Amino acid sequence: MTADRKFKVKGIIFDLGSTLIEYETIPWDQLHLLSLREGYNYLREKGYPIPGPEDFERKFEEVRDRYRARARESLKEWVITDAISDLLHSVGLDGTPHLSRDFFSIYYRLQSDGLVMFDDVPATLKYLRDRRFRIGMVSNTIYPAEYHLRELKRFDILKYFDFTIFSSEFGYRKPHPSIYEKAVALSGYPASDLLFIGDRYLEDVVGPADAGLNSILRYCEGREYPQPIPENIAVINALSELLPYLKD
Repeated sequence: MTADRKFKVKGIIFDLGSTLIEYETIPWDQLHLLSLREGYNYLREKGYPIPGPEDFERKFEEVRDRYRARARESLKEWVITDAISDLLHSVGLDGTPHLSRDFFSIYYRLQSDGLVMFDDVPATLKYLRDRRFRIGMVSNTIYPAEYHLRELKRFDILKYFDFTIFSSEFGYRKPHPSIYEKAVALSGYPASDLLFIGDRYLEDVVGPADAGLNSILRYCEGREYPQPIPENIAVINALSELLPYLKD
């Protein structure tokens, strides 16, 4: 794809999921159910008295729906380990403080094992680093930041980032203005000198634009986008297609 416009910027900020690393290698609902059953089996093997699997899954959905509803209203991020603590309490397992973390480690293992980094990511990030762009990340996630940092190290790309912001740690999720303001502050440049890249229209295009950043939509099949996508929105289908948009 040939870029018909150029961005003169000093920093690039990336989304994570479906932009750099693909999490949705199988449908989320299916992956969640498989992961939840792994956690359930872990509790059974440890001898904890818990209800049957269908009742356990139903209770988790009830807890998760409450957290999601609050997050939609306020854009305050929720963290899955808190939801798991509530779930365990609801089935009579107050247990030890680390039980929810242990459960989550089992729950997340399938998801971590299935992650795939897009082929052009390392070369693209190296190109930007070699040209001294400031490189950041702003990611919406309900998972603890430490798990994502571990993934970035595993794929050997954490070294390219000057800063990372995960909503689970920051406290608010995109498109809350404060998360972009934090990214701008960490970049050390004005918002107008930054370019945001991500696969979601509201969170990665509209939100950054409202905060004064430039943006490019990393198109992802199956996402809900305006039809047609406005002509003034730059769109790429692969991360390497970003490079022609950058002024020398």
